[in-house]
Amino acid sequence: MTQETNNISIIWKSEYNINNFTIDREHQNLFSIAREALNTSKLKNDKDQIDKLKKVITKLFDYVGTHFNNEQKYMEKISYPDIEEHKFLHKNMLNMLTDLVSELNTMQLEDIQKSLYNFIEEYFIKHIILEDKKIQLWNTNLDDLKKNFGWKEIYSVQNPAIDAEHKKLFDIAQEAFIEVEPQQKAQKIKNVLTKLYDYMKTHFKHEEEYMQEINYPNIKEHKKLHHKIIEDINSLVRRLPSLNEELFEKELAKLIDIALVQHIIQEDRKIITWAKSI
Repeated sequence: MTQETNNISIIWKSEYNINNFTIDREHQNLFSIAREALNTSKLKNDKDQIDKLKKVITKLFDYVGTHFNNEQKYMEKISYPDIEEHKFLHKNMLNMLTDLVSELNTMQLEDIQKSLYNFIEEYFIKHIILEDKKIQLWNTNLDDLKKNFGWKEIYSVQNPAIDAEHKKLFDIAQEAFIEVEPQQKAQKIKNVLTKLYDYMKTHFKHEEEYMQEINYPNIKEHKKLHHKIIEDINSLVRRLPSLNEELFEKELAKLIDIALVQHIIQEDRKIITWAKSI
C-alpha cells in the first residue's frame, strides 16, 4: 500500500456530489477522516502509534454511523425506491467496521492497515460513487439529466486513445436523447443500444489489451467490472418492453453515469496511474 495509492484513492472529487449540501459535506468529512486514518497507518509499529490509529478508526466508525442515519432520512424524504437495499448495504458496512474495531487490540499494525485500506477503497469510496450517486439520479428530473449529460474534461484519464473512446461512448449514448417522430422512437432506442453495446465491447477489448501490455496487476478484477457493465446493458435491453421512453432515457442516463462515468473516475484512472509508475 503506497502513499501514492492512498492519496489518489481518497481525494474528494466534484463528481462525487449528489447535490444535497448536508450529505455532500458529510461525504467530504468522511474522506478527511479516511485520509487521516491512512496517513496514521503509515506510522511505525509501536504502541503509541497503533493507539493513534485505533482512535482514528473509532472516529471513522462513529461518523459513518451518523452519516448513514442522516442519509437514510434523506432517502425517506424523497421516497427513494431502493431505500431498503441501500439500508442493507449500510448495515453490512457498519458490521465490517464493528468487527474491525472489536479486533483492533488483537491485530498487528500490518493487518490493521490492510483491513482499513480494503474498507476505505473497496466499500466506503465505491459506495459513495456507485450507490449514493443513484440517489442523485433518482432525485433529478429527466430534463436536467439531459442538459448535464455528456463528456466533460474532468472525465479525462490523460490517455488520448482511451479518452477518445470514452468520448465516443458518450456520443453514442447521447443519441438516445435526440427527439424523433413517435413512430420512430422504438427503432431509435434499439439502434442506440445496439451501437452502445457493440462499441463498449470494442472499447473494453482495447482497454484490456492495454492492461495486458503494461502488466496491470488488477486486470482480472477490472475485466469483471467490464463484464458487469455489459450485463447491465443486456438487462436494460430485456426490460425495454416494460419501459416507456422517458423511463428508458432515465435508466440509460443512470447506466451511463454509474457504469461509465464512475468506472472511468474510479477504475480507469488506476490503470493510467499504474502505467505512469512503471
